[in-house]
Amino acid sequence: MQTGGVRGQDRRFSAGSASLWIASALLCLPGLLLTALRLIPWDIGTPWIQLLSLFPATLLFTAAALAAAVGAVLLDSRPSRAIVAAVAAAVLVAQWAMVLPRILPIGGVTAEAAAVAGSGTGHEVTVMALNVGPSGVDARALIDAARGRKADVLALPELAPAGLEALEAAGVAAEFPYRVLDVDYAGTGNGIFSRFPLDVSERVPGTVFYQSRAEAYLPGIPRGIHLTAVHIDSPRPGHTPFWREELRQLGELRQGLATGTPAILLGDFNAGQDHREFRDLLATGLTDASGAAGKGLAPTWPANSRIPQFVALDHVLVSTDITVLAFDAVQIAGTDHAAIVARLSVQG
Repeated sequence: MQTGGVRGQDRRFSAGSASLWIASALLCLPGLLLTALRLIPWDIGTPWIQLLSLFPATLLFTAAALAAAVGAVLLDSRPSRAIVAAVAAAVLVAQWAMVLPRILPIGGVTAEAAAVAGSGTGHEVTVMALNVGPSGVDARALIDAARGRKADVLALPELAPAGLEALEAAGVAAEFPYRVLDVDYAGTGNGIFSRFPLDVSERVPGTVFYQSRAEAYLPGIPRGIHLTAVHIDSPRPGHTPFWREELRQLGELRQGLATGTPAILLGDFNAGQDHREFRDLLATGLTDASGAAGKGLAPTWPANSRIPQFVALDHVLVSTDITVLAFDAVQIAGTDHAAIVARLSVQG
């Protein structure tokens, strides 16, 4: 009887180990797949580009997979259990290596920002961007948010004539006396509003959505700051080539600026740091303000939805002569994007 009891207990341990082993393998698959997609050097298309947006979320699945695999090994130490545990651990380490720089900035960026803020050598400017969407953002809430955060520049992708009228009624001219507009009725418009004088630049050519550009002139800075209100086409079926080309074009335009010209690109990039094309854009000499502030995983889409926000599509990118002091995402009613706000210091 005692021997039979031991054998029954062994069978239960074996069954429990098998269940944990299966669960671990299944939980590890999303992280393994998306890690492989993130690392491959060739182009991918729909739906893989969209799935890569979920990469940070798979950390939870991989961590659960590792815990289940360790449990399986403790109950049954056969090699198959250990292999799954080793794979889950390797995937988790690789994922953390790619995510940590967005929440724990490498290279003392936050310390540098604190030093710049305390030195008084830079000229501070606060920028804000929001894809206002076709449904009609709450214009008064938007202006109140910009005023409350002391925004100096406001970029508004998807700005339509009706939205502009609502902003006028909410007092946008009083807050931002200077503007560059590329407004239309098709939901592809854009606009830049500023407290500082603006020189109009030709908008980014040949893109699906209008992308306004301008030079802003701040007191104490002899050269202008080049602004681009970004709205990259989404990588939906049939549009992936446009998405990829528009991100590449932004990098080329950035590199084509005169040497020493500070640059700020802000708005809806429809991409994030888990997309190789976005990382290639950063490699042209740009810093993502959210990552520099340790908030690189702060989601901006879909806002005002039953679905929780899960991906950062909206960014403020700055050239190397601009230091990021702070970054935040702000919820404003009437659009499916969160507004993004960055406080910056521009070298004089």
